[in-house]
Amino acid sequence: MGAMNKFDLGYVFYKGQSLLGEARLDVIIRREPTYEHFDPEKVRLKIKTTQGVQTLDIQHPWRQSDGMQLCPGHIRVIDRYQKFIDVFTFGGQVQITAVAASSGQTAAPTTTCIITSPAPLLELTAGSPIITLFANEIDSLYARQKARLNLRFAAEFDSKLADIDPLRLYTTCLNHLRKKFADNTIYFDRTHQFFKQKLNQEVARLQQGDHWPSCIPTFADLIDA
Repeated sequence: MGAMNKFDLGYVFYKGQSLLGEARLDVIIRREPTYEHFDPEKVRLKIKTTQGVQTLDIQHPWRQSDGMQLCPGHIRVIDRYQKFIDVFTFGGQVQITAVAASSGQTAAPTTTCIITSPAPLLELTAGSPIITLFANEIDSLYARQKARLNLRFAAEFDSKLADIDPLRLYTTCLNHLRKKFADNTIYFDRTHQFFKQKLNQEVARLQQGDHWPSCIPTFADLIDA
C-alpha cells in the first residue's frame, strides 16, 4: 500500500513472515478528519509502565512518552463515529511520531502510532474465521488461567503476560492449540480443519527459521514462572 492510500485510509498493516498475522500496524490520527474511508480518532491499548499496566488512549496531539511497551491483548483503533478496528496482540512496542507542520502552523497535523511485534498482529475486523477462531481460543486460554490464579486485581494477570517475551508467548499459545486440536477428534467442520492446517504450517515455518524453542512450557508453567 502506497503512502497516499495509507494517509487516506488512516491505518495500514505491514506483512511479515507469519501465516496468521501482520508484523506492523501504523495508525494515522489527523488533526482534521478527511470524512473519507476510516478516520481514526484514537488508539486504545494497554501498556506496561513502572507503575503497572494501564489502558491508554493515544490521540492527536500527543504530548506524552513517544515509546512504550505494549501489553498482550486487544487494540482498538476508534473513529469519530465509534466504529473500530480490533487487533489482537501478543505484546510488542508502541512508537509515536508527529508529522512536521507546514510553514506558519504550530501544531503537527498528524500523529502516527506505530505498533510492532516479533509475534504477529491479528486483524480481527477483517472477518477471517481462522484469525477470529485463533484469537477467541487464546482469549479463552487466558480466561481459564486467570480464573485458576484467582488474582486479587485483574491487572495482575495483564502484568504477568506483559513480562513474557511476545514470541515466547506466541509459540507457547501455538503449541497449546496445536496439541488441543490434534488430540480432539470432535472438530470436523471446514473452519477447524483449515485452522489445524494453518497451525501446523505456522509451526513448521518457525521451526525452519530457528524460531521454535527446543523446549516449550505449558501455558500454566509459563504464567507461573
